[in-house]
Amino acid sequence: MKLKEVLKLPGIVGAAKFTPKGELESYKGQISEEEARMAAHMCASNSVLMQMQSRLFAEYSQQPEWGSYQGWAMLGPDMGVMVVDDTLCVVNRREASINDLMAALGR
Repeated sequence: MKLKEVLKLPGIVGAAKFTPKGELESYKGQISEEEARMAAHMCASNSVLMQMQSRLFAEYSQQPEWGSYQGWAMLGPDMGVMVVDDTLCVVNRREASINDLMAALGR
């Protein structure tokens, strides 16, 4: 899904695509380029960690379905970040639906 389309969902403040190295590929919405770059770097780093944790949890729990990493979220009181694959979305928690966002991103 294109970033422009994700921004049509209620509560999505900004969205960006990033590389596995944390480089910003593109961004849209009510976030600055600097904010998008910082978020891309943070999200790429956290995604590597979450992928490793999902594999380890699958192994330790003997539940292989935990190994199928799809993304992660970090939520504050009002705002949050949701990451699926190489796409990050800055969300307003009071307005956004995580289920709708996941569906829009093909998950």
